[in-house]
Amino acid sequence: MSDMADEYQHAQPASGAESTGVTLYRPIIVSILYLVNLFTGFTILIGLILAYVWRNEEATTEWEESHFTYLIRTFWIGFWVTILLDAGAIGAAIAMSMGFPVTEDFGPHASHQDGPPPPAIIALVFGAILVGFLMFVWYCVRSILSLANAANQRPMPNPKTWLF
Repeated sequence: MSDMADEYQHAQPASGAESTGVTLYRPIIVSILYLVNLFTGFTILIGLILAYVWRNEEATTEWEESHFTYLIRTFWIGFWVTILLDAGAIGAAIAMSMGFPVTEDFGPHASHQDGPPPPAIIALVFGAILVGFLMFVWYCVRSILSLANAANQRPMPNPKTWLF
């Protein structure tokens, strides 16, 4: 039986784990959670909590800290821009429902109720779609940039930027 035990021990790597060539540094984990959020809707909160916890650990290196700051700011900038846009959309909807004159012939007593919607409503809808798409691109680019730099253990060039 001891021969079989010897053979088993020789078959295992000396370090106890095989090298796959992929190292999941902590900023990579947070970036992946941010990107998975596009499909789940909740993993960004897990990533945010991990980024806050890991950023304050003593073992955190300078390049990791820059990524955590960058990713935490990605969350908060995106959160507040979304809140402001939602508040604006709700305010516009309330104003229009109360008969606020967006155009000349708009309101509860408009003369062309069965006609096309006023240009201001069309502009609001397409503007909201455009801003939503730009926020999506901004979020993806920031998450992917952090992922790419973390894979090479490079710090984020400007972790406190609003753009990229």
